Amino acid sequence: MRILFLLIGLLLSLNTFAKGESVTINDVYKLSPFIYDVKGMGNWKKGSRGGQIRLVITRTQKQDEVFLQWVQWNEKGPELIKSTIAVKEIQQEGRFQVDFIRRETIGHRRQIVLGLENLHDKSSSRAIIQVEDVGIYNCQLE
Repeated sequence: MRILFLLIGLLLSLNTFAKGESVTINDVYKLSPFIYDVKGMGNWKKGSRGGQIRLVITRTQKQDEVFLQWVQWNEKGPELIKSTIAVKEIQQEGRFQVDFIRRETIGHRRQIVLGLENLHDKSSSRAIIQVEDVGIYNCQLE
């Protein structure tokens, strides 16, 4: 009987410890299975507001889709998603899958270079994405 109480106590304490490990674990569980990759692109600031810019890639059998998000921060950390937009140029040009993601700084401008494989003819190209402002970007395909 003592062993049973000991085991129950141990299980309850392990469960409490596991729940206390991370305050954001529930957010991770809520992520869509279509999300393939997320990369930080740097920070943004507009007036008194600012935060992080992130690149989100979703993957299906047909193609990858690429999105940019502006996450607003306050003094405690991430607060809300200010804007989310699709990088339309990648979807409009064909059925691509992202091969690689590389962050670059040219001059004082940050950009992300995506290696793209065309799923139809297996050719390769690159997308160069530069953020201009909240909700505004520039994308060149090479």
